[in-house]
Amino acid sequence: MIGYTTFSFFLLYFGITFVVYSLLPQKVRWVALLLGSVTFYTISAKGHVFMLIAVNLIVWLVGLWLQKLSDTQSAKRKAAPKEEKKAIKAKYNGYKRIVLALGAVSVVGILLTGKYTNFFIETFNAVFSQHASMLNIIQPLGLSFFTLQAISYIADIYYGRVQAEKNPLRITLFLSFMLTVVEGPIARYGQLGAQLNTCKINRLEDVSRGFLRVLWGLFKKVFIADRAVLLVTAVFDNYESFSGFGVVAGIVFYTIQLYCEFSGIMDVMCGLGQMMGIEMPENFKRPFFAKSINEFWQRWHITLGAWLRDYIFYGVSFSKGIKNLSSKTRKKFSPYYSNLIPTTVALFFVWFANGFWHGSGWKYIVYGLYYYVLMTIGLFLEPLFAKLSKALRIDRESKGFGVFRVIRTIVIVNFGMLIFRADDLGVALKMFTSIFSNLNPLTLFLGVYDFNTGAGDIVLVFIGLAAMVVVGVISEKGINITERIYKLPYVAKLGIYLAFLFVIIIFGAYGEGYGVVDLIYANF
Repeated sequence: MIGYTTFSFFLLYFGITFVVYSLLPQKVRWVALLLGSVTFYTISAKGHVFMLIAVNLIVWLVGLWLQKLSDTQSAKRKAAPKEEKKAIKAKYNGYKRIVLALGAVSVVGILLTGKYTNFFIETFNAVFSQHASMLNIIQPLGLSFFTLQAISYIADIYYGRVQAEKNPLRITLFLSFMLTVVEGPIARYGQLGAQLNTCKINRLEDVSRGFLRVLWGLFKKVFIADRAVLLVTAVFDNYESFSGFGVVAGIVFYTIQLYCEFSGIMDVMCGLGQMMGIEMPENFKRPFFAKSINEFWQRWHITLGAWLRDYIFYGVSFSKGIKNLSSKTRKKFSPYYSNLIPTTVALFFVWFANGFWHGSGWKYIVYGLYYYVLMTIGLFLEPLFAKLSKALRIDRESKGFGVFRVIRTIVIVNFGMLIFRADDLGVALKMFTSIFSNLNPLTLFLGVYDFNTGAGDIVLVFIGLAAMVVVGVISEKGINITERIYKLPYVAKLGIYLAFLFVIIIFGAYGEGYGVVDLIYANF
């Protein structure tokens, strides 16, 4: 694909689209976005656009169908006597549930076909000792992202949150928008789609603020992430040569790489959107300041978590089976556990879907369930922890205990990243056990030099991390750094912009000695 950090993207695709978009009248600006996005997607996906077209047609037709049922229901209820209104509502709600299910199953079927077919074949072969051949299916670019947006679109029509779009090309723009289609954020039609339709006039201050955020995102990506990958590759591709501190460093650097790359690209996308006057949904909010796993996932990949909450957790929680379970638990358990048991049942489907969405392999499912098990254990043992803390006179609201909780969360997340990055579960287990075999830091540095990972790159990674920590601490205090910089005198502001730009150009990890680093989440 065409990388989001390449000159070809900034100059040819976004650059031309941005210029044309800014010059056109407001009413037709969306056409420039559509043409630019479709061109970018078609070339990046190397022509594999058929699944996107299929999803586009399905949700457009299903959306119109649902809207027609809703309008008919409203008209009939308005004209009907009071005693018949309830029956009309139940009748048409039943119709809409069937249509919604047909649309969702069709879109999910496309996702399963394009992404999981060979996983199902592999699992079938393993379970039944068969030798069915794998299929040569090319996964379309951004499949996991635009299918979730498609499902949310028809679901929001069903719930009456948005009106169905009559123009299929506007649905095409929403699903293929160049700033969201590859890595997200996973947007809702009521938020992003509405902006893509209206295309408000972008101001100079929008361009200025957005450009600063783009620079910050590029700094995280090319200064930190693309250097961290050197050590990550050295350790994970030759894991048998590392143990103890070496494996720990590989895991930590992968966490650094993934966060700086994913959040950095999100900063670039949100910044570019801001330059066009488009407010993109936030996807990260300093997750490594979180004090629990639950809080971490409220700060990490926020749009995915919100999607799973709104369309899976709530759906399961309000199902008839969970309601029956809730009534039974209220009779047998205390209020805390009677509410907790149905909640943890619904959360299972959320975390299973979280892992399954990330990739076609059992390690991804285990990755999702890893967090589910830890979170469930924590919830069930919370009353015990509270009593124990009281008995030991531990102030759980103190700063010291807060620091302990942050460190604990970071450790848990890093072990989750080991599952996520390792080639398979067997490799993850071997790497985990090797951590305790040799904790001599010297083994790390010897291994690093064996695989040509320069110490200078590692030092620059830590310098970049220090800058991120400072910015994170300031932002956690509620200080908007972008606004502070924007309000500086013009000369000072220009100096900061140029300094940032020169640091990226001079110290970015590209050119001789560095390879092209593909976006991790672009594979999902």
